[in-house]
Amino acid sequence: MRFRIRIQRLSKALLVPFAIVIATGFGSAPVHAGDKIRCIFPFWFGFAPVFVAQEEGYFASEDLEVTTSFDNDRANVLPAMSTGAIECTMRTIGESMSRPRRADTTGTIIGTIDISVGADGVVASGDIKSIEDLVGKTMAGEINHPGTTLVQHALSQIGKSIDDVNIQLIATDDSAAVFEDPSISAVATWEPMLSSIVKGSSREGAHVLLSSADYEGLITDVILVRTDDYQANPEKYAKFLRGIYRAIDLYIANPDKFIAISAPFFDTPPAEMKEALAGVKYTSYEESVDYLPSASGDGQLKEVFDAFNEINVALDLQDKPLEYQPYVDGAVLKGLFDGKTR
Repeated sequence: MRFRIRIQRLSKALLVPFAIVIATGFGSAPVHAGDKIRCIFPFWFGFAPVFVAQEEGYFASEDLEVTTSFDNDRANVLPAMSTGAIECTMRTIGESMSRPRRADTTGTIIGTIDISVGADGVVASGDIKSIEDLVGKTMAGEINHPGTTLVQHALSQIGKSIDDVNIQLIATDDSAAVFEDPSISAVATWEPMLSSIVKGSSREGAHVLLSSADYEGLITDVILVRTDDYQANPEKYAKFLRGIYRAIDLYIANPDKFIAISAPFFDTPPAEMKEALAGVKYTSYEESVDYLPSASGDGQLKEVFDAFNEINVALDLQDKPLEYQPYVDGAVLKGLFDGKTR
């Protein structure tokens, strides 16, 4: 958790009818019975490291089998994790904290994977120069959209809230058409529509009012795993994280190769994926260590977590604040690559 290319993750309730089975190969040793992870996540380029880790043999080298499918609907994902049908999901931390999650819902955050650095935002009409100008005006968007949460966060900093804005609920894929209505002062959207609305709108002065680049780290995608299985098999999840962070290392060193490997899994031209990833920052292993709690402190994610406790309660997406720990656990990151290939 977004900038959803090919309009496949433009609705948080969209179930993408597409599945991919990832299994070890490359002539590796037989997979052990316990070394399997089933992971469901939204159709989003930020999760491409999973496919790169497979194709480059990073999971195979760990004797780990990973099975994945795309599904945006948390109403499907959380019950599947609760029943043990899956062990893993990935999405924005803010989404992960919202209903139907409760304090007793299974799920532990064990790492970060990417941060939106401009891929999510709000387009406003020419008369809306600041977030304060939006007070009393009408904004269109989904209530749990990153752009909407950005607005709530920005309003809270000037003593206001989303209650001071008239919200018109729409599907994000309709945001370009909706913004043409002069009664709509702003729309919450993501790339590529964020840029295309600014460039193509008939409304004079259309501009990006705010984006995730203004609050780097607020829109962070996390890796969430089934609590009981994680506690019983921490090394299995260490294998998964090593594969993810080795894939991110490849992106940092050779983004074109990374994109060439992963773009086919999204049925997307590499050039389109490369443009999309301009608004995304993959988090390296070291950055994930800094984000999650450790012996040295709570980590940078604590500030984001606290912000979303306020944002989600204000947006009526949570009944009450959640506790940071043990929901967020950085233990498996400690010494992740000690004695291991990176």
